[in-house]
Amino acid sequence: MHDLFAQVLDHRDLSKAGDLFSVKDNSIVNDLTEVLEKIEDIANSRDYLTSDNDQSVVEICITRVTSAIRETVSIEKHAAALVSLLATCLKHDLQPLSKEEDTPHAKIASDVMSCVFLNYANRAVMTLAIPVAVKFLNECSIELSRNVSSYLSLAAIDHADLLAKHIEPIIKSITNGNYGLVRVLPQIYNEDKDSVNNHIEALVNLLDKCDLAETNSLVALYTQITKYEAKLLVPHVSKLCDLLKSNVTSSSILQIFIEMATLNATSFINHISTFKEMVKTQPSNLAATAQIMGTIGRQNEPQAVVIMDYLVNQLKTADTNTQAVILREIKLITEEYQWTIERHMETLSGLSLTSSASSRAIIQHLKEMHNKKTVTIDKEPDKSSWSHTENQVTVISVGRSSPSPYPYPSPSASDNTAHNNGTPNRYTHRVTRPYSVVSTNSSHSERTAASLISTSTSFNSANTYPIKDTVQHFCEKHLEKIKHFVGNLSAKLPLPVKCTIEERRKDKKKYAKIHFMCSEREDQCLYNKNFFPIKTKYPKIWVHIMFLNIQAQAVCALSSQEPIVASLKDTWERLRLDGSGSFVRLVTSSFPSSKDQENLKCELSDWRYFDVFEFNAVKTSWSCFLCYHPEKASGLLQDGSPVIEGQLKEKKGKWKFFKRWKTRYFTLSGANMTYTSSNKTDSKRETLPVNKIQSVKAVKKGRRDIPKAFEIFTNDQTYVLKAKDSKNAEQWVQCLHIARARSNDTRHGQPCSGTVSSDHTPSTVNHEAPNTDNQATVNSSSNDEEVTHM
Repeated sequence: MHDLFAQVLDHRDLSKAGDLFSVKDNSIVNDLTEVLEKIEDIANSRDYLTSDNDQSVVEICITRVTSAIRETVSIEKHAAALVSLLATCLKHDLQPLSKEEDTPHAKIASDVMSCVFLNYANRAVMTLAIPVAVKFLNECSIELSRNVSSYLSLAAIDHADLLAKHIEPIIKSITNGNYGLVRVLPQIYNEDKDSVNNHIEALVNLLDKCDLAETNSLVALYTQITKYEAKLLVPHVSKLCDLLKSNVTSSSILQIFIEMATLNATSFINHISTFKEMVKTQPSNLAATAQIMGTIGRQNEPQAVVIMDYLVNQLKTADTNTQAVILREIKLITEEYQWTIERHMETLSGLSLTSSASSRAIIQHLKEMHNKKTVTIDKEPDKSSWSHTENQVTVISVGRSSPSPYPYPSPSASDNTAHNNGTPNRYTHRVTRPYSVVSTNSSHSERTAASLISTSTSFNSANTYPIKDTVQHFCEKHLEKIKHFVGNLSAKLPLPVKCTIEERRKDKKKYAKIHFMCSEREDQCLYNKNFFPIKTKYPKIWVHIMFLNIQAQAVCALSSQEPIVASLKDTWERLRLDGSGSFVRLVTSSFPSSKDQENLKCELSDWRYFDVFEFNAVKTSWSCFLCYHPEKASGLLQDGSPVIEGQLKEKKGKWKFFKRWKTRYFTLSGANMTYTSSNKTDSKRETLPVNKIQSVKAVKKGRRDIPKAFEIFTNDQTYVLKAKDSKNAEQWVQCLHIARARSNDTRHGQPCSGTVSSDHTPSTVNHEAPNTDNQATVNSSSNDEEVTHM
């Protein structure tokens, strides 16, 4: 052991303890395990709880040890000694002496865990630490228990299997009030499903007690449970329906319900009114709701009638993509109960004039089903054909069952029990329902029947579908693969909403700009009125991804004649250079490889995309940090504008040069950032307009360090600034991002304007990311063509 450590620990010499920080790390790194063992002996001594001197010595020595371990990256070498000291703390009372003060051993445990779990990605260290850390959950103070929860959440990212061995104490801690720990459950569920499933009722009952972030974690857990044991959630449908009131959780809950409905749709019948009310306030959820309603409607005839009426009524206000989803559900109900569609055929026929190609295909199929229902031609000769006249209406029937003038059962039909040779009539047995043709002219009844039969025969023999082109054939063959690929890709990379091809008039050189948008677009959103643009080096990959995303959102395979695909094709044809391949060749080629995806990720990182946007795992979408953390908006904005001021240290030049820091007083308000020499009262001010800022980036010393420094990039200069602490640095970076985004709002106006400089000729294709208002519109002009797919 180093002499100074020996003197301080053996003699409890507090006067020498401060000198430990003047000793070089390399000179003590090999002694740290022995030092920790000595600290453990002191902490176990009888008089430790009553000796303020001993507690101070231990606290200083632990701080010096953990600092040396971090600087020398020697955690694996000393992990066993750290964990042993941590385990020793469990032998002592960890409950707080008062509301403001932890016990001495709780303080030791807190310092040691902060050092150990800084290395949460190190499996060897976590293997030693997790079994001991878990024991603190139900033994220590509320504050320390919450800290342990945060540490375990970090460990669960890479080592869920290690945590899964301790599910019982974890769930016990959660049910005892440590609700923040629910964050680890989605990660560890796949490692031990049965243990979590055994507590599903207790976990559902927590919904009323959790905050928004904790509720989102529970919803993510329910989503995973649904994939494997959806029946476990069926008894809790009523509880889960309460989450439909919030637009934060409603979309995820609807996806859970879609899976559950395939197993037990009857459990949702009593909640139809809840779904209808939710759609009124959250129309973006209509597509998912239609899928659930459609499943309910296929359960029995009464529900089929109710749901069919509702779905057809929703078609009038639904956007193009949602219409296709609703029509698919209508078709499935019609296949079960064909008579339910009859009174809606006129509405559907009118809709086909303005709908998309995929919707028209479904409507055409419904018409064919209706025509086949109108006239049935038996392969065997029919001996029971007949006709009769009722109130100047002649009914001509072809079939074996008794006639009826009604196209579908009357409300009282089910009460009538007419039988023919012991067989129930067509009102009480759906399979035996006959098909009839109604003619308003009795004198032409036979001719009308013959004509309809002839027409039906020729219709059925004709090919009514257009020939599929290469793109449609490829998409039809690989549709599921495309959806799976896009689903996985969207968790790794944001999907672009717009591609702009610009050409410099001077040299005719073309280049592509890719635009991204926040998926939430709340009131406080950084990008609710403009895009986040980048000039890309990989337009071929981005255009390919845009096409795959368009196809993944569609109900059926798209052809190259679809307006949105044709516009994307036109954009590619304007951009591509000689030898770069045709659009058809591009979109029918193999999906972008892992290397391609990594190149795109690096490109986004270079443009500072990830400084502003985060991936929301619950909503499976990319959001700006204000939409992802809406609670921060109130602290950063005053009247919608960022306001922050205070002293920052400025260091001119690049980070690698060693120059002295100079303290300046900065103020960010409105459209300008001003700074003086050192204090607020200095009259000499310099101004940096916010619209000159290209980007803001935090400076990181290490992969997991939270920095105090950040950089501001303009066209001709880089400002390197350092705040008083990491929290203050984060506030400055966020306010600068907000100010820059607000400045772009003023300059660019609405997001879909396609504004470009006069030196360029644009060609634009917009494709909105998934889970937005699904509506397609096409705008054309002489200089640009724009397609927005929502």
